[in-house]
Amino acid sequence: LVRSLRAVYGDAAFEIVPLTFKLPDEMDDWAAWVQRHPHLDNGLWMLKNNKQRGTGLRLVTTGDAFSACFETTTRPGMEGMVLYRWYLAQRYITRPLLIGGRKFGLRVWVLVPDVRPLRVYLHQNGLVLFSSHNYDESRTMEEDGSIAPGHVTNYAQNEDADVWSLARMKQHLGAGRFAHMWSKIQSSVALTFAAALPRAQEVQAQMDLPPRSCFQFFGLDFLVDDELRPWLLEVNATPSMKVQHSDPHLERLIHDQKWPVIRDMVQLLGICSERFNPTREEHRDAGFLQAELARRGGFTPIMHLFPEETPQGFRLIPWQKLDQQVRAWTKSKVYAEAVQ
Repeated sequence: LVRSLRAVYGDAAFEIVPLTFKLPDEMDDWAAWVQRHPHLDNGLWMLKNNKQRGTGLRLVTTGDAFSACFETTTRPGMEGMVLYRWYLAQRYITRPLLIGGRKFGLRVWVLVPDVRPLRVYLHQNGLVLFSSHNYDESRTMEEDGSIAPGHVTNYAQNEDADVWSLARMKQHLGAGRFAHMWSKIQSSVALTFAAALPRAQEVQAQMDLPPRSCFQFFGLDFLVDDELRPWLLEVNATPSMKVQHSDPHLERLIHDQKWPVIRDMVQLLGICSERFNPTREEHRDAGFLQAELARRGGFTPIMHLFPEETPQGFRLIPWQKLDQQVRAWTKSKVYAEAVQ
C-alpha cells in the first residue's frame, strides 16, 4: 500500500496514510527523519507485521522503537533464517476523534469491477467500530509490552464493543461535518486505487485471464483524527463479512450494513456464466458504463476523483485510451446524477 502510494505521489502519500517506514530497509531514513524533525515526532510509533485480527501490532515510544525493530521471529520451514518481527513503523495518531471518550475506526467497502478500464465504487454503507475501553493518551502500554486497551479499534480485538452505522455517525456529527469527512475518504480511496493500477495491470497480464473476468472486493479501514481528517490504515483484500455480536441488536445492525453490500456487488458485476466466457472481448469504448451505473445499488462511483496527472519525477499512472474515455464520461449528466 505505502510503496504504491509513494511510487506515484512521493511524500504526498503521507497525506493519505500516516508517515510510514519499511523495516528494516528504511531504518536509516526513519532515524534521519526523527533527528531532523523532532517537532513533528509525537513520541509514539506503531510497529506492524503481517498478522491479522489486530494481533500483529506494537505501540512503542521513539526511544524504544529502534531497538524493538531488531527483534527476530521464526516461521515453520524457515528455521535458521534471520526474520525480523516488524515490517512497518508508522507514526501513531495521538489525537483521534473520540465519541463518548472512546476511539473508533471506520470500515468501508470498495468494489473494483475491472482495471481495463479502471472503475472504483465506494459503498454508502459502513461500520463505525468502537474500542471496548476509553481512550487514555497517557497509558499506551501494559506491563507485558502489549498495547493498552482503548488504543486499538480492530473488531477482532473488540468483538463486544459498540458498533454504529455511518448514518448514525452522520447524525452525531451533523450533515456538514460528516460530508466534509466523507469527501476526504472518497478522495483517498480514488487516489489509492489509481496508484495501485500499475501493479494491478502487471498481475492481470501475468495471469492471462479472459477479458472482464476479474474483480476485487476490498475493506478499507480509516482512523479519524480530532480535525475530522481520515487516515487510511489498511486495505484488506479479504474483508470479513461475518455477522456476529453478543448484542442481538448490534448483530442485526451489522447484518443490515453488510448484506446490501454483497447484494449490490453481485448486481453491479452482473455475475453470470457469460461473465467468465473465455471468448468475451475487451470493452471497446465507455458505452457500457451507463448500464453498469444503473446496476450499482448503494455503490457510488468515484472515477471523477482519479488524478489526471502524476507529479513529475514519479512513476506515471498508466492510463489507457479507455480510461481517458471514462474520465470524459464522468463529466456527463448521467454520471453527475449518480454521484450526488
